[in-house]
Amino acid sequence: MCSVSWLTTSDGYQVFFNRDEQISRAHALAPTQLTIDDVEVMMPIDPVGSGSWISMNEHGLSLCILNNYQGQTPSGPLISRGLLLKQLSVLKTVSDVATAFKKTELSHFAPFTLLAFDPALNENNLDVMAFAWNGREDTIFPTDSPLFSSGVDPKGVQQYRQHVYQKLTEKDKSISSLIKFHTHHHPELAYMSTCMSREKAKTVSFTYLTVSNDNKSMSYLPGSPCQSLSEETLEKNAYCLTSTKSFVS
Repeated sequence: MCSVSWLTTSDGYQVFFNRDEQISRAHALAPTQLTIDDVEVMMPIDPVGSGSWISMNEHGLSLCILNNYQGQTPSGPLISRGLLLKQLSVLKTVSDVATAFKKTELSHFAPFTLLAFDPALNENNLDVMAFAWNGREDTIFPTDSPLFSSGVDPKGVQQYRQHVYQKLTEKDKSISSLIKFHTHHHPELAYMSTCMSREKAKTVSFTYLTVSNDNKSMSYLPGSPCQSLSEETLEKNAYCLTSTKSFVS
């Protein structure tokens, strides 16, 4: 259960991600910078599977993954989908992700949709690419903001959140309007809201990525976005990706 939207700018992109989870699930660890296969990667960590749902690396490639609850889960032992994202997080381009995706034995994973944001992505260049596995077949296709996943009333949730998104962004698709979208909570339609809640699940965190020519950072806010998310809190809770490599002239 998640909601993701994004903006492209003249020199990069921004990603907005609500993570919805079972209330009983262990809390995620805040974003940390990891060196994986000699590549610097920033991601929060899910202690249950030791992987993540969102990442950004030093090349400017970002990934996020949504569960596909309507897919057919393969039989047999499964590997955490978050570990697949972690494995792919070191790659340089979306083309590299496509090559790796085609070589992956997907029958080891429950259904998902992986979104990949290329380092060269901007308002005039490239598409956001989706890598989907429904438990029977895989597909790769360009996609548009926003996307959602839900294990309860997926069609109703999709229609409701899409309507809210269109209403909030019809005049201005910006950081401000997307914050309004990701904090949207209707008390009488709580399970349909972008900042959702129901008896056993709720939105447990918000993650924001910004990638441009001179900045790669990830902001992370645990808890319900409707209670804490603003442009000010994004700035206060930003983690900047830094290079640890030294260069000798």
